[in-house]
Amino acid sequence: MLESQSMERPADGSPPENLLPAIFRDGRILQGIAQIIFVAIVVLVLNNLQTRINTALESTNQSPNFEFLQNRAGFDIADSGSYSSNDRYIDAFRVGFINTIRVVLFGLVATTVLGIMVGIFLLSRNFLLRTISRAYVEVLRNTPILLQIFAWFFIVIFALPQQQQSFAFPQEGIRSLPLMQYALSLFVILVIWQATGSMRRPAWRNGIRQVSVAVVVLANLLGLVLVGTGTPIEFRPGIYISIKGVAVFELIPSSLFAVWMVFVVVGAVVAIAMSRYFQFITETTGKPIPRTRYALLAFAGFTLLGWLVMGMRPTPSVIPVLDESGEVVEMPYDDAFESGLLTIEQELEYTRQPLLYRPPTLDRRGRNIETGIEISPSYLAVFLGLVIYTSAFIAEIVRAGIQAVPRGQLEASRALGLSQGDMLRLIILPQALRVIIPPLGNQFLNLSKNSSLAIAVSYTDIYQVTNTIINQSGQSVTGILMVLLAYLLISLLISLGMNLVNQRFQLVTR
Repeated sequence: MLESQSMERPADGSPPENLLPAIFRDGRILQGIAQIIFVAIVVLVLNNLQTRINTALESTNQSPNFEFLQNRAGFDIADSGSYSSNDRYIDAFRVGFINTIRVVLFGLVATTVLGIMVGIFLLSRNFLLRTISRAYVEVLRNTPILLQIFAWFFIVIFALPQQQQSFAFPQEGIRSLPLMQYALSLFVILVIWQATGSMRRPAWRNGIRQVSVAVVVLANLLGLVLVGTGTPIEFRPGIYISIKGVAVFELIPSSLFAVWMVFVVVGAVVAIAMSRYFQFITETTGKPIPRTRYALLAFAGFTLLGWLVMGMRPTPSVIPVLDESGEVVEMPYDDAFESGLLTIEQELEYTRQPLLYRPPTLDRRGRNIETGIEISPSYLAVFLGLVIYTSAFIAEIVRAGIQAVPRGQLEASRALGLSQGDMLRLIILPQALRVIIPPLGNQFLNLSKNSSLAIAVSYTDIYQVTNTIINQSGQSVTGILMVLLAYLLISLLISLGMNLVNQRFQLVTR
């Protein structure tokens, strides 16, 4: 034993030399080698799996490929627009992808707004509002989302009346003013509201605001037309709600839309410039300036100015139209418009509005929608189920984020005399967002993935369309791969957006 020890240790007593090279004694090198070996094993396993799948499918003449996507689909799709059964499989897949994006995109916006509202209500001092919000959160987030979708579809929507007895809003016979009248009235109220914001006496400020709102409302009730000449018009219903879904009005760009967009773009540029300029003044002088309000007023002002300029366009005195007998006759434009003899192309060409308002109309039997945007009951059930279910989780996230703000910040803001709105906008939310945004991104991802449950109520999303394609073509591997890549793309885009937002609100330290 003594002889072995003397052989291992040199005669001078120095430690024995390590026989391994220095490169293999580096921990980072060893970790890299282990990762390379792991990736190689995964590649070999996947290659073996692919070989086995190809061998099994080749025996049934169903080898995975993408060539079948150019074949005729042969099936119809609801909520498909211009798609028909004569289109290709790739066109059907595109329709399903767009339908999924419609649910996810609008669902993210709606659930964020609703979740933030409920989250703030959870901290309200009003006992009734706080209790209702708490019950809303606890009941909805502890109920399966599939059950909620079924409830919206089979209980709520199926309880709506038939198309002939649809709920219409507004009711026929209600007299109203042109769309521009309401926009201008709202702009006048906002300007007065902003102008009186600097008044120190609350009694004078509130009195002027109340009087201005009363004057504008009274002018509208009396039918005083502030822009142009004309009289109050009779609106047809803009929304129909029935068991077949919801039919809403549509806004179609007219021949003046491109020119009007120039004013809109100029207004946006001016608003951004004003916001940055006021921000520079605030940072250099410390004087608080409500730059967001001024920017919004500038943008709204240029938008309304463009609409007014477009309204000054002269219309032709006489235009050719088809009368009730089918003959082409010359008729004054105003008479043809009031008689409803103008075609949609003529209305888009001669109208004085950049956007043409077209209410939904029913056919003679009242069973189908001829014009307008029709929202299917399946879409409504999926949309409402996803939005309300996810908003319950977002409400808890918002509540926790607000309560994470140190109490000293709230006391300091009250000591400065900030109002509840300014305190929430300037102090609480900017700090709470640093806590809210990371888990909020997870809920957005959950909403996008839960949208695949739309197949339960026969909504033609990407999953249901791909399932039909697989059943017809037999390309199960390719179809599942396409669905996986589609949902992966949606998730990556949501993650990218939330990461950018998180970087915007994160705390920057040196």
